[in-house]
This record gives sequence, C-alpha cells and structure tokens, in this order.
Amino acid sequence: MNWLVRVMAKKLAPGTNWLQTTAVRVTRVHFLYIAAYVLSIIVFDSWNLYTHEAVSELWTAVGILLAINTVLWYLARMKFSNNTIYIAIVLILIAADIIFAAYNVFWQRGLASKAVALFAIPIVTAAVLRSRSTLLATATLSAAAYSIVSVRYFYLNYGESFRVELYGTVGFYSALFFVLAGLLMVIIQPRAERF
Repeated sequence: MNWLVRVMAKKLAPGTNWLQTTAVRVTRVHFLYIAAYVLSIIVFDSWNLYTHEAVSELWTAVGILLAINTVLWYLARMKFSNNTIYIAIVLILIAADIIFAAYNVFWQRGLASKAVALFAIPIVTAAVLRSRSTLLATATLSAAAYSIVSVRYFYLNYGESFRVELYGTVGFYSALFFVLAGLLMVIIQPRAERF
C-alpha cells in the first residue's frame, strides 16, 4: 500500500499545476480514442460493412473531433496564469465528445446503435475535473443528446421498432449514464482518512 501512496504523492514538475497536467493527459488519451475509432472505420470499410456515404460521413466527424482535440491539446500545453482556461479546455472536449457520440448514435440507427457506449467517454472525462456538478451536468447532457437523437431517428424512420422499445431503451441507457456518474463521484470524493 505504501507504493500506492508514493505514486499518488508524486510531485508535478516545477511550474505546472494539476489542471494543466490533467488537460494535457486527457487530450493525449483522446488521440488514442480517435485512432481506435479510425481503425474501426478502416476495418468495417475494408469488409464492406459500411456504405461509401457512411464512411465519408463518419470520417468527416472523426476528422473534426481530431482537429478540435489537437487544438485543445496544443492550448493545454501552454502556460496560462488563469486556471479557468484549463477547465474550459476539458469542458470543450466534453461537449465535443457528447456531440460526436450523439452523431454516431443517429448514424447507426438510433436506439439500435451500439455507439451508445461512446457516451461513457465524456462522462469519464468529466470526472477528471473532480467536480460533482460537472459530472452530473455531463450525464444530463449525455442523456439529453441520446434521447433526442434516438427519438428523432425513430420518428424519421417510423416502423423500424416499437415505441415501448424506444422509451425503454432511452430510459435504461439514460439511467446508466447517471449510474456511471454516481460511481465516478464515489471515486473522486475526497477521503477523510489517510492511507
């Protein structure tokens, strides 16, 4: 257990603060997320599982996310005297993640989409700010985005499923967003006792 305390107590480099370090690390991890997503597009396209239109649309969406993440990574590496800038960088990334996840859910047939798992990314990203209100706001925005795109897809393509399935699925996954946020709140809560 002492090794864990030493690892957690590791000092930051002189002149850096935890918000800047966190913003840089979160944007770096997003590069891996984007690379995994691009790889999945390449695999699905090579097996002709996606139409040419789908590949074009999804490639554009991931390109936009890559551009946003690159700009935010570049800004996060700069030294700012105001820590609010680092918080804003993470919040912009969270918003981009929610929009990206919602776009994927819509493109992959609304409530039938497996892309609902992408909503975990902004919720986990929100936890790095160690703010309960940020976590709850992110879970709420994720639930709102998911329900909007699922309901819109359902009514644009009426008859692909049943209304009870729509509302049951939307309710279930929205509740899971809040469960995930609640579990992350337990992790980020400050501990009263020392190790």
